[in-house]
Amino acid sequence: MKKILYFSDKSSDIKFLLPFISKISTKKEDLEKFSVIIFDESFLSKEYLKPSILKNKICIVNLKKEDKENIGLIKKYNFFDYITKKDSREIILFKLDRAFRFLKSRQLLLNKDKKIQKVLMVDSLTGVYNWRYFIARADEELSRAKRNSLNISFIGIDIDNFRRFNELYGIKVADNIIKSLVDILRKNLRKEDIITRWREDEFFIIISSFKEKKDLQKIVERLKEKITSNVFFYKNIRLKINVSIGIVIYPEDNIFSSKDVINALEDCFINIKRKGGNSILFYSDRTSFEEKSFSLSLDIKELKEKLKKLDSLLSRDVLEMIYGFAKMIEAKDLYTGKHIEDTALFAEKIAKQLNLPPSDIESVKRAAILHDLGKIAIDEKILSKKGPLNNREKEIIKSHPVIGAEILKEIKTLRGVVPAILYHHERYDGKGYPIGLKGDEIPLSARIVGLADVYHALISDRPYRKALNKEKAIEIIKKEVGKQFDPKVVEAFLKVVKK
Repeated sequence: MKKILYFSDKSSDIKFLLPFISKISTKKEDLEKFSVIIFDESFLSKEYLKPSILKNKICIVNLKKEDKENIGLIKKYNFFDYITKKDSREIILFKLDRAFRFLKSRQLLLNKDKKIQKVLMVDSLTGVYNWRYFIARADEELSRAKRNSLNISFIGIDIDNFRRFNELYGIKVADNIIKSLVDILRKNLRKEDIITRWREDEFFIIISSFKEKKDLQKIVERLKEKITSNVFFYKNIRLKINVSIGIVIYPEDNIFSSKDVINALEDCFINIKRKGGNSILFYSDRTSFEEKSFSLSLDIKELKEKLKKLDSLLSRDVLEMIYGFAKMIEAKDLYTGKHIEDTALFAEKIAKQLNLPPSDIESVKRAAILHDLGKIAIDEKILSKKGPLNNREKEIIKSHPVIGAEILKEIKTLRGVVPAILYHHERYDGKGYPIGLKGDEIPLSARIVGLADVYHALISDRPYRKALNKEKAIEIIKKEVGKQFDPKVVEAFLKVVKK
């Protein structure tokens, strides 16, 4: 805690009562070094003893006499307390102790307020500033640029199709992409450049002190190349992303507030997305960009008709496509080929028992048919090996969910089955693979397919063991409730096998 500052024109009772307080210079700059200040009433007239100077101090006035005039002045200045000549040492010490306790509690509140401000202004996932900070700082930087005739730019980065990453791979993978992207931004921007997370998949960056537009172009092109060439890893999953980048410049683009900046960057994103994304656009160039995009576009009615025809063809042929994939697996591994039909039947019945909507039941069934698709990339010797697998072979086998997901992720009509295929070997206790999801983090479709897969494997002959009977298989599954399997999925499964 900071020391007490005491000063007086002449010796005083308080000086005598509190010999540990030494007299210090009464200059204005000295006042700023102390938290508790004690002074004589004669100093109320001094220039530096103004409410503005003493605003955040705890002030105790040493009065020679207790009169209404001085007490009124103390109230006006909002001082903490006063001491009179009549006060005993005990009263003075009590008031000082009360001042220190007040100071301590105020400091705790200030610290707490700082922490609250940090929480309010910082994105919890990445540690960069959030949208609240951007709004405040953008207005501040625009005002500074206006006063000093400076250039300032605002760069918006939007991850193309980010929602798809969330849907296909889940929140852990999506969050990892965001954190890795922030690392790239930090490494390739200056310390004075301000990175903020505007939305889940959008970042706004404030860059000042650039000389010309071409310098900014180089910065943005380098950033885009670093992002799009990077492979984003999360355990066994490897992904690449594309980004749309918009750039707004003051004073060139006639922006005068944070609201203007936000609207301009969003306008850039809209224009880029219309063209397919993965581009850079200066706000000042958007007119020519729009014209170029329009000249390449089809007539809207013609496009709608083509999409309608394509959708009907895909709907009609999607089952043929799925069973075609299943036959590919069967050609590679005879066991897998027979296994998928029964697994799909069990998975479908469990989904119905859980009262899932018809569309979700259909997705579960398709996922169960295709859950081992990734095995087409695995050596037949490993798939048909009669003895136990070694560690290297186990790791190869564990790659099949990721391979299957990679094969299917670009097929729009089958995109809904990808999470179940990717995560059907995750465990409810978090000890599964490929990334160790736990509990409800695992998509429900994957929990259903995973249980159906294990059950059918237990009651089937395998190269390394004979089939178990139904009772023994059910007993094993019951023992894994809450460990390998979701309790509610097991409950539904038991009702299905009982029927």
